[in-house]
Amino acid sequence: MLVPCITALVLFGLLHLFVTRTFTGRAIMAVSQDQLALQLMAADPIRIKRIAFGISIATASIAGALLIIIQPVEPSVGREYIGRVFAICVLGGLGSLPGTLVAAMLLGVMESITSTFYGPSWAPAVSFGFLLLTLAFRPAGLFGR
Repeated sequence: MLVPCITALVLFGLLHLFVTRTFTGRAIMAVSQDQLALQLMAADPIRIKRIAFGISIATASIAGALLIIIQPVEPSVGREYIGRVFAICVLGGLGSLPGTLVAAMLLGVMESITSTFYGPSWAPAVSFGFLLLTLAFRPAGLFGR
C-alpha cells in the first residue's frame, strides 16, 4: 500500500509543478478558459488539447497500474470509484490540483472513520452528504475560484 501511495504523491507533485511552472502547463489551464486568448499568446489550442489528452492517458495508465497492486482486476472495478472521483473533483474545486489532494484526504479520512464506527455501508452516504453541504455553502468547492 505504501508503494502506490508514494508513487501517486510523486506523480501528483510532478503534475502540479508541470501545470504551474511551464508554458505548456499554463496553456493547458488556459485552453479551458479562453481559446482565443490562448491563440493570441501564440499557442495552438488543438496542439495543447492533444498534449493534455496525452497527459491524462498517461496518468490514468499509471493509476490503473497502481490499482492492480491494491486489488484484482475485474470489468466492474470502475463503478466502485467513479462516485468518489466525482465527489473529490467537485469538492476540491474544478481545476484546482491542491484542492483535489485535500479533498481526497478529507473524504478518505471521513470514510474510514465512518466505516470504523458505523459500518462500511454508511461511508459513501457520509461522503456525499459532506459534498452536498460543501456545495450548499461554497458552490465552487473548497479551493475553487
